[in-house]
Amino acid sequence: MDPAISIKQEAPSLIPEPAAPYPPPALPEVAENVIQPLSAAPVAEEPKEKENHQTRLKAKSEQLTALQLKQKAANVVLHLRLKPTLFQSDLIDLEPSATLLYTVKEQNFYVYDDLPLNRRGYKYKPCRANGQFMSNLYLTGDYAPYTVRADYFDRSPGVACSEDMSAVTTQHGWLSARSNIGIREGKHYFEFDIVNANNESDKSHVRVGIARKEAALEAPVGFDGYGYGLRDLTGQKITLSRPKPFMPASMSGFSSGDTIGMLVELPPLEVQRAQCAEFAREFQNSRKKKRRGGHLAADDEERKLNLYSNVVRDQVPIKYKNGLYFEQFEYTTTKQMDHLLNPVTVFGERAVLEKNNDTKPAIPTIPNSKITVYKNGVCVGTMFEDLYLFLPLNANEDASAADANTKQLLNPSYRNTDDGSLGYYPMMSVYLSGIVKLNAGPAFKYDIPSGALPLSENYAVKIAEDVYWDILDEVEAQYLDSFE
Repeated sequence: MDPAISIKQEAPSLIPEPAAPYPPPALPEVAENVIQPLSAAPVAEEPKEKENHQTRLKAKSEQLTALQLKQKAANVVLHLRLKPTLFQSDLIDLEPSATLLYTVKEQNFYVYDDLPLNRRGYKYKPCRANGQFMSNLYLTGDYAPYTVRADYFDRSPGVACSEDMSAVTTQHGWLSARSNIGIREGKHYFEFDIVNANNESDKSHVRVGIARKEAALEAPVGFDGYGYGLRDLTGQKITLSRPKPFMPASMSGFSSGDTIGMLVELPPLEVQRAQCAEFAREFQNSRKKKRRGGHLAADDEERKLNLYSNVVRDQVPIKYKNGLYFEQFEYTTTKQMDHLLNPVTVFGERAVLEKNNDTKPAIPTIPNSKITVYKNGVCVGTMFEDLYLFLPLNANEDASAADANTKQLLNPSYRNTDDGSLGYYPMMSVYLSGIVKLNAGPAFKYDIPSGALPLSENYAVKIAEDVYWDILDEVEAQYLDSFE
C-alpha cells in the first residue's frame, strides 16, 4: 500500500469531537495549556484605541513643567518679548549735541545730527536707566528745555530749530515740525508768533495749525486729512490740500510780526470713545458684512487691549550714537484717509474722479470739537469743526470701519491700540527761510480766551502719565517674569 494514502486515512482519527470551543493544534498536550486562557470572547479593538488615546493625554499632562502648571493655575499666557539690555552709563550722552547751521533774521538755528527722527513707521523718545526697575531696566526721559516746544524727534530732517526749540525754519521747500505735547481732550490755547513770513523782500512763507501723528512732515500742515492749517498769503483755511476762504479781505492773511492764536476744543475722552463705538455700530448696520479670511477686524486680543481706556506702549530701549532711546511703532496713514486725499477709482489703466460728495466717508469725527482762530487778539472765527477722531475703533466691529482710523496698513506688526500719544499737536510748516515760533504759555502776548487753559499745563500732565505708565509696565513685566 502506498504510504501517502495510509497517512491520509489515519489522520481523521486524531481530530477531537466538534464540541471543543476551539480546534486544537497538531500536538494535543501543548494545545491544552494554550487554549484554556482564550476561552473568553476576544476584546474588541475599538475600546483599546480609546484607552490608548486617554493614556497619551495623561502622559502629556504629566510632562507639564512646574512653571507651565503655575501659568495654567494663574490663567496666564506668556508671549515672547524682547528683554532689554543694560548699557554702560558712562558711554551715554545725556543731552543732544547741537550744530549751528545758519542764521536768519539775526537768530541762530541748529540741527541735531545725532538724534533718530520719527520716520518709516517708527518713533523715538529719550530713556534713562533705573536701578529699581528689575525687568524693564529703563524709564521715559526728556531733553531740556522742559516745556512745550518743537519736538526733537518729530520733525523733518531739513528743519532747523532755535536754541530753545521754540522756533523753526528751513532753507528748503515746505517742511514741518510738530510740538512735543499734544491735546487729547479739553479746551487749550496757544499762540504762533510769525517771525519771518509773507514779506515783499523774500519768498518766505509759513503755515500754522494742528495735526495728528500720521500727518506728513515733508509737506505743509493741511496737506492731508490728518491736519488743519492756515495759510499766511491769503488767510485761507486748508485741509486735504483744499483751501477755502476763511479770513476776511480786511485782514489779508498774516505776515511777519503778527500773532496767530488758536483755541482747540475737544470733548472728554469718554465722550470720544462713546462716539467711536456708536459710529462703528451704525457703519456696520448700514453696510453688508464681507467676512473674508484674514480680512476681519482686529482680533479678540486687540479688542481686550482697548478695554478700560487701556494704554499699550510696546517700546524697546535701543542705543543710537551714544544715546539711549525708546523705539516704538509710529502711527501711519490708512487707506481710507488716503482715499479722501485722492478720491479716484482705478479701472485698469483709467482713474475716474469720484464726484459724489453726498457719500459720507467711513471715518468717525469728534462731536463738538472745533478750532477757533485769533489774529493779534481779535477773534477771526471757527476755522474747523467736527475734527476726525484719533482713537482706535472698537475692534469687534466690521473690518472696513476698524481700518478707517488707526489700523496700521504700513505697519503690519502694529496693534490697533492707543499708546498715549494719539491726539492733535500744534504743527509749524516753513518755506524758504520762513520762521514761526510756538508760544504755549502761560505768558501770552494777548489775553487768553475765557475758560481756556494754556497748553503749557499739559507738559506736567504728560510727565505724570509717563511716570505712571512706566511703573505700571514694570509691575506687569516683573509679574510675567515670575512665570519663566
